[in-house]
Amino acid sequence: MSYKEIMNSIKKDEIKNIYLFYGEEIYLINNALEALKERIVDPSFEQLNFTILEGKEISVEKIVDACETLPFMAEKKLIYVNGLDIFQGRSKIFSEEQEKYITEYIKQIPKSTTIVFYGVSSVDTRRKIVKEIKKYGDIVEFAKLSEEEFNRWIKKIFKTYGKSIGTKEIACLKGNLDYLGRNASQSLLDVENEIKKVISFMGKETELQEIHIEKILSSSFQNDIFKLLDSIEKRNASESIKRLNYILEDGEPTLKILTTLGNQIKNILSAKLLLEEGYSSKMIASKLGIHPFVASKCATQSKQFTIEGIKKLLNKFLEADIMIKTGKIDEKMIVEMLVMEMSK
Repeated sequence: MSYKEIMNSIKKDEIKNIYLFYGEEIYLINNALEALKERIVDPSFEQLNFTILEGKEISVEKIVDACETLPFMAEKKLIYVNGLDIFQGRSKIFSEEQEKYITEYIKQIPKSTTIVFYGVSSVDTRRKIVKEIKKYGDIVEFAKLSEEEFNRWIKKIFKTYGKSIGTKEIACLKGNLDYLGRNASQSLLDVENEIKKVISFMGKETELQEIHIEKILSSSFQNDIFKLLDSIEKRNASESIKRLNYILEDGEPTLKILTTLGNQIKNILSAKLLLEEGYSSKMIASKLGIHPFVASKCATQSKQFTIEGIKKLLNKFLEADIMIKTGKIDEKMIVEMLVMEMSK
């Protein structure tokens, strides 16, 4: 099932008892979660009929208890389970016996309950629990939009804010983003954040001009850093060096790049440690005091490194900082060496 199909079924009130949401487009997943909540849960009884389980809160007992508790003054209650790791391989949260129990329980979920599992980027369709969910409910993939869908989505976002955007301006905007394409690094959440910056810059003007885009997006340092980190995460050394050179060609100081990368590596280490304790991206953002988008990026990128590996990288950043400040080595050379090391 696709995003479009799930949204249509919610509008028609054709809602199943169980769903598994997966995919890279968190923005679309959040839309579907919100649509389900609006359709099922009366705000007056939200505390009684809506439950979210995530991180350390997830257990077989809590899932079953939440499902078995009858809704109050309503036909249905809604349960969200975020980040349960049994859909891709052996779970770190549940034992084999617990996984077997929850798999068997799926067919027993009361008709008065709708439960949604989400928070994973992919699923293994060979696993029994995935097959059971498909049998008794729906599995929904939230993939990236096609170019045509992306164009429509951009127009819709601008219209929401009372602004209009033409075909020429859409092309210009897409040229300053990194959403389309096989190796694109941005998600719809990233793009929405960029569009909001442009809209804020427009002020009271209602028609987008190319100058608005060029003024705001043509030299977005933070986005360039994220693109660099995405290349590093994919272990693509040549792409990483290319991204680094783009930043240097924009005139950004080497020390600024080094410091920003170092801070991101610190966030990645913190995210990894918190993930291992059962925290979700949202909880990590709150704990570290960083933007949810940054927390999500750090959580994703942390999976490509070991804790020991991240600590070694931080030590190398410290050594590089000292060497640059004491003039012992060429600035560009040391940053290139670090980027190469991170991309291995």
